[in-house]
Amino acid sequence: MIGQKWMYIKLIGSHRTGWLASNTDWLVHVVSLICASVMLLLLVIYGYILWTKYNSRRREKVKIVLVQELLAEGSVLQRYLDHGEIGVELLNMSRDQQSVLQQLLLQRLAQGAEEHEILRIRLLSWQVFGGSYRSVLKNGKWNQRVNTLLYIEQFHMVELLPRLEDMLRVSSCTLLERFIILRIYARTGYFRIVKELMREKYVLSDSQYLQILLLLTESSWTRLKEHFKDVPYQVQSNIIHAIRIRDDQTDGTVALLEKLILGDDAQLRICSYQALAHVGRGREDLLKGLLLIWNEHGEERQRSERLTVTQLMGTVHADAFIPRLKVMMGDPSFQIRQEAANSLARYEQGLEELRDTAVNHPDKYARQIAEETLERMQYGREMD
Repeated sequence: MIGQKWMYIKLIGSHRTGWLASNTDWLVHVVSLICASVMLLLLVIYGYILWTKYNSRRREKVKIVLVQELLAEGSVLQRYLDHGEIGVELLNMSRDQQSVLQQLLLQRLAQGAEEHEILRIRLLSWQVFGGSYRSVLKNGKWNQRVNTLLYIEQFHMVELLPRLEDMLRVSSCTLLERFIILRIYARTGYFRIVKELMREKYVLSDSQYLQILLLLTESSWTRLKEHFKDVPYQVQSNIIHAIRIRDDQTDGTVALLEKLILGDDAQLRICSYQALAHVGRGREDLLKGLLLIWNEHGEERQRSERLTVTQLMGTVHADAFIPRLKVMMGDPSFQIRQEAANSLARYEQGLEELRDTAVNHPDKYARQIAEETLERMQYGREMD
């Protein structure tokens, strides 16, 4: 009543004329009702926030107690991990207990569990979380599905691979989900991984493809190289990068790189040269032979390829490369001229060849870069 009287004075005051004069009481009641509703709504929201915070703190305290119980010596979890004795308590856990168990098992894996523990953790995770994970993948929100896929990957749940295959086929499966599923395929050695990589519709980034390729098991990796010509171009490029990172020195890999170096694709040739220089240890003669073949058509090749070959000629020494390096010191690209001079300087007779170039080379840019390189070498000797 006091509020209504206050509103009556403030809103209406002495200006009671026209429509306002006949509807004053009704207007005051409506405004009062709106204000009361807003106040009630704010009180409900405030009460909900307080209850949420209280409930969150209570659950955190419960989880802390659960963690202590499961980590205690002789607990059901410790008995299982140490002796493989699985108790009913582990299999019939509440939602909060499962959350705590999941956290502890992931921590154990991250800390480098022993092989027998890893196998027991994978078995237990499937028995405890398998049903809930399957349900989330079917009905969960996007962020829940992504988190669940990451858990499946860490727990190595091969039992869910057919379910992931179904998930991969639906149009609602996002690129991130596809990437994680392919990563799980690669990590577990699932036979579908090679066929999936042969599908051109996937538009993953180079980094994502490389992550998948580096996780492939040896058998999947070998099968993928056998189907090299059937995979999309982007995957082919990343396979060559993966060869270098995986340090794959097998005969089949070297033969593949040799074939690509002699092929028509410039980008694959560049990547293959770099990979062969890394994994072809003990096969320097092969690389030298391929570089000599390159010399026959080198001037027609792209700048990036000329630069790569110039760098390799400084790493893999052969007297037959010296004339080519001196020619490349007159290349239109300054970076290639510089790299050719640096490569020549790494040869035993490099100083003598640079002096000869600085005087007798028909190209003035080659003479300049040779003089600059000689000055830099002289400065380096003085500093030593």
